[in-house]
Amino acid sequence: MAQHHSSRALTYGGGGSGAVNFSDGWGIAAGTGVDIPQGNFNYTFKPANSFNASVYRFLGPFTANLSVGYMNFKPDEYLISEEVEGTGSTANTYYADMPVIAAYGGAAYNIDIADNFRVYGGVNLGVYFTDFAVGYEIDGVDPFVYDKWSQSLYYAPKVGVIFPITPKLGVSIESKYNFFSQKLTLGDVSAKQNWNSLSLGAELVFKF
Repeated sequence: MAQHHSSRALTYGGGGSGAVNFSDGWGIAAGTGVDIPQGNFNYTFKPANSFNASVYRFLGPFTANLSVGYMNFKPDEYLISEEVEGTGSTANTYYADMPVIAAYGGAAYNIDIADNFRVYGGVNLGVYFTDFAVGYEIDGVDPFVYDKWSQSLYYAPKVGVIFPITPKLGVSIESKYNFFSQKLTLGDVSAKQNWNSLSLGAELVFKF
């Protein structure tokens, strides 16, 4: 009599771990990555390490998240000195670290590539709280200092992959392109600088 052999263990999610794509229930996650300034933002600040925590809701092919994050951008140079043409004076511009606290929600659509591997694309929308500081003086006379927390709209398209290691533990690797506006207000005068950055990061996702 011919023997029948099951191929279940040979499928891409049918190993001994029993891991399958997260398509229902809830999850919590903690992650880290790097945030790389782009464009004008890159002229002033260096890449920064990022840290984040999230709550996920898995709804079939859709995933929703609520997240908080933290970064601290360091300036390329803390002091820039320039001679004022035709005066013999020296103008000094001072920069400081810029911490960022992010609070946002997001949504993504997932495509299952295999039993325990899915790719996704989506968008985040929320608020950046930033502490931007700059100082300016010429020959040490009448120094001007701006140092203030402000908030701005933040949004980011994102793409990534997520795969479970066990039925309750998974790994997510994500890239997103961040857009936000740094608002500067001094008395009745205000200005806005549009900045953007590229984020690359990974999370551990705990499903329950």
